[in-house]
Amino acid sequence: MNPRVVARITAQLLLLVAMTLLAPLFLAVYDGISRAMWAYLVTLIATLAMSLVLGLAGRSAATTALHRKDALGIVGLAWVCLGVLGGMPFVVEGAIASPISALFEAVSGFTTTGATVIADVDPLSRATNLWRCLSHWIGGMGIVVLFVAVFPQLGVGAKSLFRTEVPGPISEGLNPRIQKTALALWWIYAGLTGLCCGLFLLAGMSPFDAVCHAFSTLGTGGFSTHTASIGWFHSPVIEWICIVFMLIAGLNFGLYYTAFTGRPGELWRNFEVRFYLAYNAFIILVVLLCIRDRHPDVLGAVRAAAFQTAAVTSTTGFMTEDFDTYPDLARFLLFVSMFMGGCAGSTAGGLKASRVWVLLKLGVNAISSTLRPSSVTVVRLGRTVVGSDILHDIAVYTTTFGFIFAAATATLVAMGMSIESGASASIACLSSIGPGFGAVGPSQSYAVVPELGKLVLVFCMIAGRLEIFALLALFTPEAWKR
Repeated sequence: MNPRVVARITAQLLLLVAMTLLAPLFLAVYDGISRAMWAYLVTLIATLAMSLVLGLAGRSAATTALHRKDALGIVGLAWVCLGVLGGMPFVVEGAIASPISALFEAVSGFTTTGATVIADVDPLSRATNLWRCLSHWIGGMGIVVLFVAVFPQLGVGAKSLFRTEVPGPISEGLNPRIQKTALALWWIYAGLTGLCCGLFLLAGMSPFDAVCHAFSTLGTGGFSTHTASIGWFHSPVIEWICIVFMLIAGLNFGLYYTAFTGRPGELWRNFEVRFYLAYNAFIILVVLLCIRDRHPDVLGAVRAAAFQTAAVTSTTGFMTEDFDTYPDLARFLLFVSMFMGGCAGSTAGGLKASRVWVLLKLGVNAISSTLRPSSVTVVRLGRTVVGSDILHDIAVYTTTFGFIFAAATATLVAMGMSIESGASASIACLSSIGPGFGAVGPSQSYAVVPELGKLVLVFCMIAGRLEIFALLALFTPEAWKR
C-alpha cells in the first residue's frame, strides 16, 4: 500500500463529500435555523481542512498506478472519514449528544443500513433530515463509484477501486471502460430516483418529503423524515409506489443498463431476478395469511404484507406498521429474509439472492452425490455454469458472514441485550436492514444499545457494505506492505 496515493485520492474524494454538504447547509440558511447552519458550516470547513491535509500529504504521489492494496486503503480511509465527518453535524447541532452514537448514525446512513439512535426524528431540522436521507443516496451506489465516474485520472487503477467498493458474487462489466460503467450506473440510479420522486409528488407528498424518501428508497436505506416512516402518510398510493421502487432498487442495476440499451428481455430472463421475485411472492403470501385478520379488507392486508416483505428483502427498512407485533411465523420468515437481502449489483445488502440460490443448489447436489457417488454435477444460474472458484468464494463468504453474525450477537448478548434483540440487531446491521426485533424493533431505536455495542454494529455495517473481505483485508500485515 502506498500511503501517499491513498492520501491523495481520499483527499479528492472528500471534495465530493464537501459538495454534498452544501445541500443541507443551503437548506438550513433558507429555513433560518442557526444551529443547523453552524453545524453544517463547521462540518464543511472540517471536511475541506481534512481534504487539504490529505492532499498535502499525498501531493507527490502518482495516481496512474493504483494497485489493489491502494484501493483497499482508499476505501478504508474513506469510510473512517465518512463516519467521523458525517456524524459531526449531529453533535454540533445537538441532535445526538454522544460522538459514538453520531458515528453510528452517520455510518448507518452511508452504508444504507437505516438503523437510527434517534427515537423521534420529526423535531429534527429539515437540513439534518435531508443530510440523513442524502447519505443513503450517496452510499447506495457508492461514493467511491461516483468518484471513479467523476475523476478520469485514475486510469486502469479505477478498476480496482470500483470493484473494491461494488463487489458481488459474479462480476460482470457493463462497459470495457470502468469510468463509463460507473457513469452509466449513476445516470440510471439518478433517473430512477427522479422518477420515484416525481411519483411521490403526484401521490401527495411535499417536495421535501418526496426528495428525501426517494433518496432513501433508491438507496435502500430507510431513513425517513417522520418517526412513523411511510406509515405517517396514511396513503395506499404512496405505499404501492414505495413497494415497486424498493423491489426495483433490490435488482441488479447492470441489468437496467442492458435493458436501456435495447435488450429489455434480459431483465426477466436473468435467473437471479426471477428467483428474487418468486421468493418475495412466497414470503408475501405467507405473511398475508398470518396477518389477514389484522386488516378489515383483503387489499389492505396484501399491501401491508407486500410492503413489509419488500422493505426487508430489499434491505430498505421502511415501515407502515410494526412487524415485530406480527405472529411468530411471519416474524421468523422476515428474520430469515434479512440474511438474503437483494440481488448482486443492487444497492441492497445481505448475502444476495444469487449466493442463496447457489447454496441451495450445492445442498441438492450434495444429496444427489450421496445417492449416486459416481455422478458429476454442476451448479447453474439459469443456463450459466458457476465455476468452482466462484463456488469456493461463495462458500467462504457465507461462512465468514455467519461467523461475524454469531460473534456480534454473542458480544451484544454479553452486554445485556436479549438474544432476540442482539441477533436481530447484528443481522440488521450486517445486511443493512435497519430495524430488527425486540429492543431494536421498527417502533424502537438503537439508542438502547451500549456504546461499545454500537461500535460492534458499526463494524458490521461497514463489513456488510464492503462484503466483508475488503474490510478484513485491512487488518492483515500484508495489506500495509508497499
